[in-house]
Amino acid sequence: MTPPAPFTNPLATFSGITLSQVLVFLVPFVLAVWVDLRAHRRDKPITLGDAAMWSLVWVVCALLFGLYVAWERTGEQASLYYTGYILEKALAVDNLFAFYLIFKSFGLTQEANQPLQHRILYWGILGAIGLRFVFLGAGAIIVNLSPYVLIAFAAVVLWTVWKMWTAGDDEDEVDYSHHWSVRLVKRFARVNPSIESHRFFDKGATPLFLCLVCIEVCDMIFAFDSMPVIIAVVRDPYLMITSSLWAAAGLRSLYFLLVAAQNRFWALDKAVMLLLVFVSIKLIGAAFHYHLPNSLSLSIVMLILSAGVAWSLLRPPPASRPG
Repeated sequence: MTPPAPFTNPLATFSGITLSQVLVFLVPFVLAVWVDLRAHRRDKPITLGDAAMWSLVWVVCALLFGLYVAWERTGEQASLYYTGYILEKALAVDNLFAFYLIFKSFGLTQEANQPLQHRILYWGILGAIGLRFVFLGAGAIIVNLSPYVLIAFAAVVLWTVWKMWTAGDDEDEVDYSHHWSVRLVKRFARVNPSIESHRFFDKGATPLFLCLVCIEVCDMIFAFDSMPVIIAVVRDPYLMITSSLWAAAGLRSLYFLLVAAQNRFWALDKAVMLLLVFVSIKLIGAAFHYHLPNSLSLSIVMLILSAGVAWSLLRPPPASRPG
């Protein structure tokens, strides 16, 4: 077997990023986030149509940026960017359903509380964007320290698959209102149990702020599972950061779509597990000089996820089948 690739200077991975490339990403990204925030600044329910429209807007923005990558760099680099984007979206599915359980434990799942969910999610996702800058920046260095890091990341990915498989269809709900992060906040701040003001702080920390803390902690935990996948597959720091942030910025709209259709796409979890097995095999192969073309990897990722969606639509959920 061919031995792993030799050590490379990890800091060299950032040397090819130019100021123009940073600005071409940063300016439209910040503008899109600002427009989305302005469009949803009023406290009103989020309709399915609104969530679908904004999900489409974020997808179009990400696709257009991929065209820029193809023009500025190469088509192979664009395929790598799209792979990272799709992986981030797919891995976010379980995270978003966990957000729903958090909202439920705080009594915020009623339609009248949708504006509050939106506010909490958007501040939570903005916090997640900051975390991803830190995780991905550090990961871009770590992954180039040694080829054996790829094997370690593959082990982490397989462990994630094992956790998903053993969890099965267990729907036991956690009372996040007594989560350790909430108890920690209560030790350092006065808590006001009312949400009437619709504020995070009103004579103390309100349940909205406590819910936001849980969302941030949950996202951080999921990031430790998902970031190794993005880091190890994409490798290029510019592509991994831009693909991950375009995907993260659209999660608020995707959340409302998934909650509305949570019983329709029951097989998507199974597709994600199969996808992670493919990613782990790809990582081990890359450590020993076996590389799939980026366009082929993207096609396999798309095929697996499309099969999960199609199977969900063609077959009823197992719980609703007779017998």
